[in-house]
Amino acid sequence: MHGYAPATEEDLAAYEAIVARLRRLPADRPVRMRAEKLAEVFVREGRRRRRGLGRAEMARQDAELAATTVTGATDRREDAPLALPTNPSGPTGLTGLTGPTEGGLGTYQRAHNCYVCKQSYRQVDAFYHQLCPACAAVNSAHCALSTDLRGRRALLTGGRVKIGFQLALMLLRDGAELTVTSRFPQDTLRRFRADPGSGAWLDRLSVVGIDLRDPRQVIGLCDRLLAEGRPLDILINNAAQTVRRPPEAYALLAAGERGALEAGRVEDGRVEAGRVELAPGFRSPGTELSLPALHLAPDEAGLLPDTAPRNSWSARLGELDPVELLETQLVNSVAPALLCDRLLPLLLQGEPDHHRYIVNVTAVEGRFAVRNKTGGHPHTNMAKAALNMLTRTSAAELTTRGVQMCAVDTGWITDENPAPRKARIAARGFRPPLDVVDGAARIYHPIVAGEAGAPFAGVFLKDYRPADW
Repeated sequence: MHGYAPATEEDLAAYEAIVARLRRLPADRPVRMRAEKLAEVFVREGRRRRRGLGRAEMARQDAELAATTVTGATDRREDAPLALPTNPSGPTGLTGLTGPTEGGLGTYQRAHNCYVCKQSYRQVDAFYHQLCPACAAVNSAHCALSTDLRGRRALLTGGRVKIGFQLALMLLRDGAELTVTSRFPQDTLRRFRADPGSGAWLDRLSVVGIDLRDPRQVIGLCDRLLAEGRPLDILINNAAQTVRRPPEAYALLAAGERGALEAGRVEDGRVEAGRVELAPGFRSPGTELSLPALHLAPDEAGLLPDTAPRNSWSARLGELDPVELLETQLVNSVAPALLCDRLLPLLLQGEPDHHRYIVNVTAVEGRFAVRNKTGGHPHTNMAKAALNMLTRTSAAELTTRGVQMCAVDTGWITDENPAPRKARIAARGFRPPLDVVDGAARIYHPIVAGEAGAPFAGVFLKDYRPADW
């Protein structure tokens, strides 16, 4: 109900009669001039309403078209891999990465700005709903790239799920001998064993249980690796704490870790029931948490959802939790610094004719060269900024010793907003522009490029290209 009766044909006839009388008045008559102003307002309002209806209709059609893409689908499961293109011809370099693909899914009614190049576009790619055709082609090609890593050893932190898991698969499929770290090692091993291709590489995978919030465990792991004395070719500092979840969120994972550890016997940090090692001092979360009676489905990472109206992603200065502030620095910058520092001797032991790599996974939140910096999550921003400075400070000197160090932004994969706000944004049709495979491919890029003879060192890579710090 709008509070007024609809106009009738009789009303319209009366209006026409009044207008006809007014038109016979002299042009400078006040009553005519007032009527003209009223008519102008009436016409402008009608045009504005019609434009609004047109824009709303175009937005509706664009949203429907975006929902038919892979990344824009309304049933997209957050942090799930949407595709992992493979190259049937085997390991490839960096050729064929320019130019749009043929055809497309459709055309937006209004021009959109590409997430990568920021240029306007209307032609919609079937996979990426926020990328122009040219950038979509380049991103798809990068996801399919591979290189020959047979005989090379790599250490990847945070490889249990999401980007880290996809990156680990890329390394293993390309022949690397890989050690993956996680706070939940048994769940990590289960996930890798469940991969359909695990039979080809499972014997080259080791999983280490470690809590990177504890520097003593990080140092203990480094000491163990140094004592083993095996050369290291690749170090990828991928693990990060972005939003601290409540303990209850880890209940299912903790229960699974406890059951798995109880099923095997632990001796000298090794679990006989699987290829899992524990860092010195590591304590399974399963010994501290119990399964709550919650009827909630876990997310892609096995975590129960946090439905609180606020989280640390929306926290500003004056609202920071001291424990989370400290944990974020320990995981995001202190642990990577310790690993880079203490494992450098192993990196320097590599074959002199082979590049060695340190990839520090960072984010745009840690950049200074960003306009319109918001006030949210300063503790995360400062941790990533510290990691960027580690890279910026050390890369040039390491290059002279055969170690290529760079920082990589994974791109926008996840909406970190609190659950209620995230739900409202999703209801309006928003989906992040990239998926976890895209994020993994961005991290893998400097390794693939280095093996192809075009290494990156001392740079911040965003969307596969160096960007300002």
